[in-house]
Amino acid sequence: MIKVVGGTYREIDYDDISIEIYGSGFRATKFLLENNCKVDFNTVGNNDTIIYLNENQKVYNGFTFECKEYNEIITFKYSFSLDQPTIFPHLLTISKVEQLNIKSENIIAFGMLEADFILDGNKVVYDPQTPIKPKKFSEFGKAEELVYIVNKNEAFSIASSEDINEIKNYFFNSEKAKAFIIKNGPFGATLYLKDKEIEIPSYITNNVNKIGSGDIFTSSFGFYWMMKGLSLEDSAIHASRSTAVFCDKKVYVDTSILDSFDYTEFHNQTISKKQIYLASPFFSISDLILIDKIRFAFLSFGVNVFSPFHDIGLGDETAIATKDLEGIENSDIIFCVLDNFDSGTLIESGYSLAKGKKIIGYHRTCNDNDLLMLKPGNIHFYKHLTTAIYQTIWNL
Repeated sequence: MIKVVGGTYREIDYDDISIEIYGSGFRATKFLLENNCKVDFNTVGNNDTIIYLNENQKVYNGFTFECKEYNEIITFKYSFSLDQPTIFPHLLTISKVEQLNIKSENIIAFGMLEADFILDGNKVVYDPQTPIKPKKFSEFGKAEELVYIVNKNEAFSIASSEDINEIKNYFFNSEKAKAFIIKNGPFGATLYLKDKEIEIPSYITNNVNKIGSGDIFTSSFGFYWMMKGLSLEDSAIHASRSTAVFCDKKVYVDTSILDSFDYTEFHNQTISKKQIYLASPFFSISDLILIDKIRFAFLSFGVNVFSPFHDIGLGDETAIATKDLEGIENSDIIFCVLDNFDSGTLIESGYSLAKGKKIIGYHRTCNDNDLLMLKPGNIHFYKHLTTAIYQTIWNL
């Protein structure tokens, strides 16, 4: 049995056109229950939350929960999953319930907006869930064996340093961690043990349903380590594989029992030397907001981006066109926003096609017949923005 501590939140995703109740805590619980692991879930929510969890109890044997009463379900709204979510109510107005006190042999804990907790366990996996003043485990917990799972910004914040040697020293000596894992999106993760570092691969998937992928990595890692008795290295590898299957198909799979695993590892050590060209209209406010968010998402992966609006701006049309074409020539892949069939974007697409460039086409509204002239080229079309962005990175 594993005790899970974490939030149960409403999630709205415009990219996926979905409204669901999950949150880190319940999504982790769902993975464990789907793999026949008994779970005692500790969370916070209102009467609707309790009704929802009661309905899940009818489906899963071995599912118990305790839900501290709160006045509403906190909502995360995503335009797409690589963008920062809007949170309702506002963070400054979220009050906290009485502290949760959790003691168990095995604990998977996620940082929560509306609750603090005290943990006492044998094996504990802790995912702080925020880079903004994340709580250090040493401030509230005791564990015989502690594994931190964080992203880069959380690691920097907890250790108050961006130097990996200082980070390792802090996690091992100040936090007394047995190990810690730093996740790095499409580039996989690194497992840090006291005596070595192990690169954990990521995998190329057809679809990228990213919301909750970190929750799946954390919960599946705890499952493999606590319930299946795998080594820390094998647990991390299978956690990455379970995350890949979730991102692709939104299912919860114990990959350690699969006869084969058909996803390809992603390896690209030269991505910082690559350049993406953004072909997109930038006339309406919605155009400008979208291209700004797409550009920021690519930059966050450490790749170079050439965006005509950001890098050239407005001015003499002939001079701009010349610089645009030079940007295409110097880029490794072209990302095209094709909705509304902007004439400039179509010209950029056609020029890229003539130059034999790799092209990723993103749209939500285009008829396939209208894209016919682009199809002979090295181009792939996607209607899901997060998937389109990841496929661009994977095709560099």
